[in-house]
Amino acid sequence: MKRRDFLKSSALTVGALAAPGLTLAADNDLTSRLTHRLNDASAPEVFFVPQVNSEALIRVYSALKQALKGRVGIKMTFETPGGPHLDPQLVKALADHTKATLIDNNCYPPRDTASKHLEVARGNGFDETIAPIDILDADGYMDLPVSKGYHLKFARTGSHFANYDTLISMVRFKAHFLDFYGGTLKNLSICMGTGVEGKCLIHSAGEVMDHFSSRDDQTTCEAMADAVKAAMQAKQGRWAFVNVLDAFEPTDGCEHATNLGNIGILASLDPVAVDQASIDLTFGAAPNETVRQIWEKRHSTMLTAIAENNSVGYTHYRFTEIK
Repeated sequence: MKRRDFLKSSALTVGALAAPGLTLAADNDLTSRLTHRLNDASAPEVFFVPQVNSEALIRVYSALKQALKGRVGIKMTFETPGGPHLDPQLVKALADHTKATLIDNNCYPPRDTASKHLEVARGNGFDETIAPIDILDADGYMDLPVSKGYHLKFARTGSHFANYDTLISMVRFKAHFLDFYGGTLKNLSICMGTGVEGKCLIHSAGEVMDHFSSRDDQTTCEAMADAVKAAMQAKQGRWAFVNVLDAFEPTDGCEHATNLGNIGILASLDPVAVDQASIDLTFGAAPNETVRQIWEKRHSTMLTAIAENNSVGYTHYRFTEIK
């Protein structure tokens, strides 16, 4: 099915019933939130397990049947000192299962050098007992070409990225936190950029690399989609994506936003679909459509549609619960 035909089919079949036996528990009312869910064999599949623990993580990841070849890297972020981050024991379970190294790029202070970044990682519980850690831009950078992007001709990431044959993106999905929601697409764009140049390149939509210069949200999302496209094309067919939706206390001041508790873990081979399903589950908890639109506008969830238009993935998905 051609992409334009799939999108047309998606528009016609949104809201279609899921296959028998794959429904969510009736008491949590999550099913009604899945506004981009459909029943179409050509749509990318998003797997879901309604628990957040190590055993559940391995079950939902295993459903992807990702071929583990060569050196495996789990792309994640170690976050700010004391900031919201993935449970290290959860990460350890996946790293042990896949024999992976945890990989990330440098950021702004206090994560602006490899040594300081590792110190922050240890402070957040990611020490040598969890898994090996590789700061990708510790020894320089490499540029990943962008084919037919919105703004970028290339994305700049750490040179160690070339050393990995199988990639897994793992994020703690953050709905009501920073202005941009935090998910897979951010992990493969802003967080894949080198400490200064790579991140500034995206924020400025390709205009500058030596200082921070922000653009409007639409343009920033377009540049982020370009960077995701570069990462995907550089390791084509070798990515898998995991979003952890655990108990998260809203800190953005959005009216009616509440802690939804541990929703579960999502996994997909499509980075757009896994983010869109996460958006549906979290922002879909709004008390009405007006509030949901306010939430989504504030947190730039238009990124998924922009990424889809850039041929990164699809916003409509099949949704399969792992029992």
